[in-house]
Amino acid sequence: MNSVWALLASIALIRTTLYNYLPEKLRLYISARFEEWTRRFNTDETMVFKDYQSSKMNQLFQAANLYLGESLPTISIPRVTVEKTENVRNLTFSMEKNTEMIDVYENIPMKWKYFSDYSQGMSKHEIRWYELSFHKQYKSLVTNCYLPYILERANKIKERNRVVQLHTAAHDFWTPKPVIIQHPMTFETLAMDGNLKKELVEDLDRFMNSKEYYQQIGKVWKRGYLLYGPPGTGKSSLIAAMANHLNFDIYNLNLSAVSSDFVLQNLLLSTANRSILVIEDIDCSIKLQNRESGIEQPIKYQQQNKVTLSGLLNFFDGILSCCGEGKILVATTNYKDRIDRALLRAGRMDMHIYLTYCTFSAFKQLALRYLEISDHSLFHHIEKLLPKVKVSPAEVAGELMKTRDPKASIEGLIKHLEEKVNLIADGNSEVSPKHHSSLSQTSNCQVHKSSISLPLACNGASMDNVKSPGPKPDVSVKSKLTADSEGDNNFEKTDLVRDRSSRHNILQVIEDMEKELLSYKEAIIALQKKSCGTLNKLAGIKATI
Repeated sequence: MNSVWALLASIALIRTTLYNYLPEKLRLYISARFEEWTRRFNTDETMVFKDYQSSKMNQLFQAANLYLGESLPTISIPRVTVEKTENVRNLTFSMEKNTEMIDVYENIPMKWKYFSDYSQGMSKHEIRWYELSFHKQYKSLVTNCYLPYILERANKIKERNRVVQLHTAAHDFWTPKPVIIQHPMTFETLAMDGNLKKELVEDLDRFMNSKEYYQQIGKVWKRGYLLYGPPGTGKSSLIAAMANHLNFDIYNLNLSAVSSDFVLQNLLLSTANRSILVIEDIDCSIKLQNRESGIEQPIKYQQQNKVTLSGLLNFFDGILSCCGEGKILVATTNYKDRIDRALLRAGRMDMHIYLTYCTFSAFKQLALRYLEISDHSLFHHIEKLLPKVKVSPAEVAGELMKTRDPKASIEGLIKHLEEKVNLIADGNSEVSPKHHSSLSQTSNCQVHKSSISLPLACNGASMDNVKSPGPKPDVSVKSKLTADSEGDNNFEKTDLVRDRSSRHNILQVIEDMEKELLSYKEAIIALQKKSCGTLNKLAGIKATI
């Protein structure tokens, strides 16, 4: 025992002598040779992952942090750090400094150590790093398989844990602090035709699983959806369900707040990958001319437009839309015919979804959600009343929420629908709605799909222009319009009822008035077209002067 202590003391004395009397370069040389000699007897190899590399966050460090944190709750380790922030759904676990853990990959142990220290100098900051040790014969496996596996798993963990956030544009930039969306709507609770819902969910899932396929066929990995139909039919709820299903952030863009096409492009470039860009009421956001309407926009309105149709088309599928991946564009409108066809073609709007008033199929889903019943003896009354009135799913849901008792709730809804039917019969409301010609009575939605022959695209459906019925009026009706408008101000509904004794006559008069108003509408369009041409000529003359 004494000889061992004597040997250690001799080594310590020699080491002190070398460091005190030998030059620094010689000391470094001896130290390097000694480490090289001892490394021959070491079978392990170590990789270091620092938190920052060249002043940029090291993705491997972040990935290791997420990957190891997921395993920490299931293994025995003396100390762990637990966190929960508002930007993540679940608890976050991480290692304490100077601790280690063993991860097993392909039956091979991987030893991880976590270290933390502070930099030297005036501005001290924390330096963090991981050290991964393994047998050197597995170096190729670690480099080519284990580390890519960690990156892939970390991305999935990040997507699963993050919360959905809403980004809005202000002063030509996205707001720096997005709002957390806590909308509870999902496809399970969304009142929507079952077949269409299934088709839409499958389309979204196919898109998310088709990244490699898009790369194979040379297309940008993005998707466009157009939601159109009357107000209150669930367009915003459908967007929330899509965001919750995909766990994507929403970027809500108001085109009227965008100052130029250049700013529009920058906003597109600054949206995150795997996100939903929403343009609500695209036909009302800016004064975009429908080139097929036959009406030329006056020069003064053309100059007022901040975002042009050309800029919007490039925004949808121009070269800048290739920047990023996994992006979904959703546009909504109440009037599809007001949108230029170029915006609706496949590649820009790949799937057109028509949302109409509440049908019996949608009502049954609402009853299941709000009243927890799938059938009732009073359902047949609802089935007879719904085709006779225009009532949105939101309005039906509002009636069902008034009481939790199923019978009382359904009776209240029946009373509400009967009142609407009576108002229609008395001529005090709109006539019974004309359902879309290609829409079945059991569906409250209709889909027009793109004609792209992709696994996630379907056969196309042409869109015909809808023209107003009625005879073509004479353009020179300006004086008649003025006279009729003065007479309309004195028109009373009681006079109409007094002059016509039967309901049939009342409806006939209403139809005649509708035809006359439609003829006035076409006359106004013709006058507008003529006046726009005159304004353009006057503007040209003014410019020459």
